[in-house]
Amino acid sequence: MVPILYLSHCGSSIGGGEKQLAYLVANIDQANYQPLVVCPDDGAFVEYLRRADIPTVVLHLPPWRKVKSLMARYSAAKKLVVLAKTHDACLIHTSDSWFNPYLWALKKQLKVPVVSHVRNLLTPDQVRKYRFDRMDRTIAISEQSKAPLVQAGVDAQKIEIIQNCVDLSVFQPAHGPAHPAEYVVGIVGRIEPFKRQKAFVEIAAEVAAQCRKVRFRVIGAALNTPGHRTYAREVRQLVAKYQLQDIIHFTGHRTDMPRAMQELDLLVTLSAGSVIAEAMAAGKPVIGTPIGSTTDMIVHGVTGYVVPLDPMEKIVDKIIALAEDPIGSMRIGQAARKHAEEAFGIEAHVQKVQDIYERLLTIG
Repeated sequence: MVPILYLSHCGSSIGGGEKQLAYLVANIDQANYQPLVVCPDDGAFVEYLRRADIPTVVLHLPPWRKVKSLMARYSAAKKLVVLAKTHDACLIHTSDSWFNPYLWALKKQLKVPVVSHVRNLLTPDQVRKYRFDRMDRTIAISEQSKAPLVQAGVDAQKIEIIQNCVDLSVFQPAHGPAHPAEYVVGIVGRIEPFKRQKAFVEIAAEVAAQCRKVRFRVIGAALNTPGHRTYAREVRQLVAKYQLQDIIHFTGHRTDMPRAMQELDLLVTLSAGSVIAEAMAAGKPVIGTPIGSTTDMIVHGVTGYVVPLDPMEKIVDKIIALAEDPIGSMRIGQAARKHAEEAFGIEAHVQKVQDIYERLLTIG
């Protein structure tokens, strides 16, 4: 059995990256691999992993590149090395590329292969800063996230594209419209600038001016940080500015995401990520913008639409067209479910990752 150490971006909350890591460690071939997940803080994700009987350790890992972390990061790296040695880790895999410096420290000390997962859109400068050239393998979730790696000089043969996955047994399609008298459009994710909920409110205002049957849901909550709290407040202020309180509902954080998806007729995502796979698995059409994994995951015109955010009217027009053709909308949702079954299954996703492990361990 091969012990593998995983570094999680977060332990206190569960976002898309945490879900993907959970899918991997819960479904990996435990006859051959023994996972141990390291989280930088305690909370919801740590509790989730432990309930699933996934060995989990909380170890604070301060941001490597911040000056104030200079002393703490070396102390944390030493503790991480001790932990890896205690676990007899033969391979280290970070689910967030910001932990690459810790991987490099482990690689130097332990002489084991390291794998970095790219879930964000990076610039070539960021690729160089976080020394992706030192990784034995990098997993990108889309062609777009692979591009800056290659531009920065990372060997393309060391980059694998593996799309996000979803539990198809949990996310099931409904047998009819979510709300016969209304058409409900949702955006899912932490309330933060990257997810662009403010732009979603702007879109809602344009749609509401032309189509009265559409309702909107903002699913998710802000992290308890000054910047995120400020952004969440600005989103609500924008709703008040357009007097949309009656048609935009804030659900807060949802732990029952399969049900939350069932309550929608359409998902709009202005970032990217695993929510696309979740919505499609739930039989919902998806409108996304050409960013990150979106263009890889949505089959334009079949499972949804990939539409530029600027000008906003193009997304508005698509929403209204779907709202006014509920049968057509459901037909696209059915195609989305079929595509999810073919492209986003957990078993195939995990096998692709295990294939990487096997090659690296054989080489080592």
